[in-house]
Parts: sequence; C-alpha cells; structure tokens
Amino acid sequence: MKPTESTKPIERICVAGIGGIGGYIGFHLGRNWASAQGSNRQLSFLARGEHLKAIQEKGLTFYSPSGEEGVVKPHRATDDPSILPVQDLVVLCVKGYHLQEICHQLHPIVGDTTAILPLLNGIDIYERIRSVLSKGIVLPACIYISSTREGPGVVRQSGGKGNIIAGADPRYPGYDPVPLIQMMQEAGIPFEWQENPFPALWSKYLFIASFALVTGMSGKPIGGVLANPDLKERLRHIMEEVLALARAKGVEFPSTVIEEVLARAAAFPYDTKTSYQRDLEVPGKPNEGDLFGGTILRMGKELGIPTLWTEDTVGRIGG
Repeated sequence: MKPTESTKPIERICVAGIGGIGGYIGFHLGRNWASAQGSNRQLSFLARGEHLKAIQEKGLTFYSPSGEEGVVKPHRATDDPSILPVQDLVVLCVKGYHLQEICHQLHPIVGDTTAILPLLNGIDIYERIRSVLSKGIVLPACIYISSTREGPGVVRQSGGKGNIIAGADPRYPGYDPVPLIQMMQEAGIPFEWQENPFPALWSKYLFIASFALVTGMSGKPIGGVLANPDLKERLRHIMEEVLALARAKGVEFPSTVIEEVLARAAAFPYDTKTSYQRDLEVPGKPNEGDLFGGTILRMGKELGIPTLWTEDTVGRIGG
C-alpha cells in the first residue's frame, strides 16, 4: 500500500560523488528542491580535485539531453564530509572502487535515521555498504541514465530518463518512503518506490554485467557485440549464469527476458561503449570489474552455481 502523507520532511541532503549520475541528481536537487523559498534546506556535494574547485568557484554546469544548459550552486561543496552536519539523506553516486572508502568517510554524517540511496552498478551494493556502515537506512536502488562528467564542474546527460527505482532496507521494512517520494517529485526526478526492489536491480544487472564483460573482453561496442555471433553467444551464456544466481536468490524472470535484454541493447547506437569498457581502455585506470565478473564468480561459488563463461571472460580480460 502506498503511503499518502509525510510527517518528517527531508531538509539536509548530501550527494556523494558528482560524476555523471551525481551531477544529474545534484543539478535537479539544486534547481528545484534546494531553491525553495522559506525553507531550511541544505544541499551539499562531495567531490574532489579540479572538479571540486570548479564547482566551488562557478557552480555545477549541467547539460540535458536536449542541450539545455543549467548551473546550480550547492549550500556547500567539499571533499571532507566531517565538516557537514548529520544528514537526512545521502545519495551515493561514486564508482564501485571508491565505495568502501567513501562509506568510511561518511560515518560522521550518517545517523540512525539517515537514509542512504546508493545509485551504483552492482548487485551486492547493499552488502558492501553494510560491511562498513551499521547506522543509517540503506535503500537498495538503481537508476536508468547515460550521463558523464565532461570536465571540471561540467556534467552532460546524453540519454535515459534518469528514473530511479528504490525499495526498503531489509533491516527496516517499516521505513516510511513518503518524504523521499515527495522530495523526488519536487526535484523533478522520476522515482518509483517498490517494496521489493530486487527484481528491478537484477534486471538492470543482467544487462550491464553481461555487456560490460563482453565489451570489455572484445573491445567492441554494444552494436559490434550484437553483430558478432560468437560474442552474442557468449553474452547469452553469461546472462544465463546471472539468471541462475538471481533465481537462487529468489528472483524469477520470464523465459523471454534474455531476448528482451538483447532487443533493448539493439536500440542503442552501434558505437555505444560500456563505462567498464571505457575504463579498461585507459591504462592504469581503476575499473568496476569487481562489481561484474568478481561478484558473479563469488556468488557462483557461494551458491554452488557454475559460472564458467563468466570465469573464462574475466580471464581473457585479465582481471
């Protein structure tokens, strides 16, 4: 049953990581939510280096898919969470390889009732956060968007609706989502609350993990993978392994799900690259391989499910 009224509004929000996703979230919050007159709302950004410096000096510049430009300035932009008060909401938008580090840094600003909304790619993000943070209410979530940081202080959304699906923390099934729903509506961010968000999370993971691994291994874009019979077969096998893991976790999919994912992928421009593939193309750059191949292999071992195609693909990538 969907709640209809709220008793505790969200007034302090920290967006941790102002890359493609964090820039999208931060811009909409800054433009539509934080600017409300007569409110005590505080919007903070966590960023680093030249990106942080540019935001502090000029604000965050955001380009929508239509090319529309906007600039927002948060209440505070910093690389030190400890200078912030305890937050009502923390939106986690960092890369997977920075997740543990940022969670340790968030201790001072996460209280018992702080909601944590992680918008990362992996399927075990909840567990990764809980291994560091015992406080707070962690809401499993995913976002559908194509957005990247173009340069210091500049983020561009190239596609996707930017819609978020989120659900209850298994530790706190009675969490009232109404303040969060209201905040997202006010910010203009498409948001759907599902009591059980895990089917949606696994559905997204089925897509991103399989394509990340095969594009990363082959060096071919999404269109090139689909056009190559051998790579497409490898893609199917990896998807079947991911589906087996999902079923073992109690998440079922229709028998047509692989064909549906392939059809969705075929709608992307031929030369579309996955973010994991782009990271692999830069020597020495950290990447999210552990969120994809690493997680599938670990889960397979824990659940006694063979993941031979994933193992072979990870081996060919070299990590």
